[in-house]
Amino acid sequence: MRGRWSLLALVAAVVVCAGLAQTSPGHAVLRDVGLYEVPASFTELAFTDAGALPDTLEPVKGPVPVSFSLHNVSASPQTYQWSIALTHDGKSKVKATGTVGVPAQGKATVTKSVTPCGTGPEVQVVVRLASPAESINFWVLCPASTATPQPTGGT
Repeated sequence: MRGRWSLLALVAAVVVCAGLAQTSPGHAVLRDVGLYEVPASFTELAFTDAGALPDTLEPVKGPVPVSFSLHNVSASPQTYQWSIALTHDGKSKVKATGTVGVPAQGKATVTKSVTPCGTGPEVQVVVRLASPAESINFWVLCPASTATPQPTGGT
């Protein structure tokens, strides 16, 4: 009979400890002894359809849609400041900016159109977040008729 009560007391203690471990003070104790980690908090930034991004534009091609997604992997909502810039020969020009709110564990998609050609024959399209500092990019080759003429060296 005594063994049965000991087992019952042990089960009750385990149940009480498991319940306490689910509280904030319980998390603090478990974290202090190395048995609990705060869940990861980060942002995923990606093009929504990277395979559809152009690498070469036709002479009559105008604006290019740039669509990217944000995934807020955290326990609280976040507001992100983003920009889309065109870079050629080390010079960057911001073509679009904005902010987007994303709920905790949520996703958002932003789509803007930019006209990369006219800047140079090869242009880098860069999507940036201000905080966290993240960026993604792709390159576009512009047709000769819309690219800025490049000086040629003579002899």
